[in-house]
Amino acid sequence: MDLLWLVIPAAILLFVVRAWMIARSLKAAAANPTLAEKHAIRSAKRGLSTHHDELHASVARPEHHLEAAKRLAMVPRPRSTIPSIVDRHA
Repeated sequence: MDLLWLVIPAAILLFVVRAWMIARSLKAAAANPTLAEKHAIRSAKRGLSTHHDELHASVARPEHHLEAAKRLAMVPRPRSTIPSIVDRHA
């Protein structure tokens, strides 16, 4: 038996089962909308706490940020020694 004839029905079955699971979760969310709201609030709190952790970490190391700011503020030297078009026509 060819492997293709086994893979196609398995893929179709997987798609149908996944669609059924999504439909069931959507039906449950529609029946009780507060559960979806609670999940969204929990997710937002997790994201906010992640941002707070990053903020606290950056505030704890100000010298690192000062060095990076100084490095970025340095004026770069021109890399080319070829005169610009403006200099040629002057």
